[in-house]
Amino acid sequence: MKRCLLDQFSQSAGKMKSILVAFSLFVAGCLAVRYDGYETIRIEPQNHEQRTWLQILELSLKDKIDVWQSSALEGHPMDVMVAPRFQAELKEILDVQQVPYHVMIKDVQSLVDTQTKDVGTSNDFDYTQYHTYDEIQQWVVDFSAQYPSIVSMYKLTTSFEGRDVHGIKLTGTGGTQPKKAIWWQGGIHAREWISPATVMWICKSMAEDYGVDPTVTAVMDAFDFYIIPSLNADGYEYTWSNDRLWRKTRSKTSGFCVGTDPNRNYAYEWGGMRGCQYFPCSETYRGPTANSENIIKGSTEFLMNLKQSGHDFVSFIDFHSYSQLFLYPWSYSARASLPADSTDHGVAATKFSDGLKAVYGTEYTVGPSARTLYAASGCSVDWGYATLGAKYSYVVELRDTGRYGFLLPANQIEPSGIETYAAVKAYLGHMLEEYYP
Repeated sequence: MKRCLLDQFSQSAGKMKSILVAFSLFVAGCLAVRYDGYETIRIEPQNHEQRTWLQILELSLKDKIDVWQSSALEGHPMDVMVAPRFQAELKEILDVQQVPYHVMIKDVQSLVDTQTKDVGTSNDFDYTQYHTYDEIQQWVVDFSAQYPSIVSMYKLTTSFEGRDVHGIKLTGTGGTQPKKAIWWQGGIHAREWISPATVMWICKSMAEDYGVDPTVTAVMDAFDFYIIPSLNADGYEYTWSNDRLWRKTRSKTSGFCVGTDPNRNYAYEWGGMRGCQYFPCSETYRGPTANSENIIKGSTEFLMNLKQSGHDFVSFIDFHSYSQLFLYPWSYSARASLPADSTDHGVAATKFSDGLKAVYGTEYTVGPSARTLYAASGCSVDWGYATLGAKYSYVVELRDTGRYGFLLPANQIEPSGIETYAAVKAYLGHMLEEYYP
């Protein structure tokens, strides 16, 4: 009975998928994707048997459901978005298997609508609203003009579709040269809008506090910060024009599939079988080769050129959402021995999480990436540590823990920015103590 239900679900979903693919090819670029009536369902396995069964379910239905959060580790739920036509069947399968679940978001489109309805109402840059890619790039220009003594802009690379990707260099006027370097990037996954918004909030706060806050002044005089608010230019633009929940890049792959997961495309441990896919339509498609994506090739070459010219990178942070996590190497394997610096990674990460919690009480989980979340090969956090040589390399999963998921309302940008800025200051204070005692 269980197998029959799963087979029926897969077959009906597969037929509908074929029809939808053909239709989407016909209307590509004409209509934006809508999610009216789509639900996100949190599935909570109670034991190892249920968890193993869910992993099989995830693989079987990978092209029929959108997995927002996997359930690879003990105590970790699985969040999936499901179209109206599949909801009853999926719930019946879960009921038969006696796996607990509940609906977290009843209508995904209603949340999409609330995120964009107030955009573009002012000529001034509003840090409490989400912004288009062009607006973010204009922010880079305006921000560097607003603080010319401590902020400068640079071009990082050009995207697959020809968009310029710009960043800022943030550094104090004091200190001695050469300074140690820090890299922060946001928006590697297109649908994670809170990431660029929070990164820009942190930049604004640091610029405002330079010369006022002793810790901020000291760290800006000690370090050069290279910051990219929105790395996945094409994907992010596509979330505004066509599909709010698009994750990947927009590069052309084989057949009708589009895009690569840029956070499976880094050269370090690229192509492993954990947490990434070789199927081009998959959300976690690793790409045809390492560094196949313009934004990954361009950003890693930029960083390695800086390193070869004498810049000593000591920190690398990739801001994501969601789950409220602060993760460090390794990502590619839960079985690999942890790096020699792992104890230090944990100490600095705890400073971050404690600083964040002190503001609103928001809880973050700290730990090695693959052992805390799930294993994934070809990721930024491993490349930043192993190849760039940044001792403190992390991935941050921002708010929330699933109530809104990737569709965090704009009214949470400010609290996310405030608490993450407090966390960053605590973390940077630790860095200051280690490198400039």
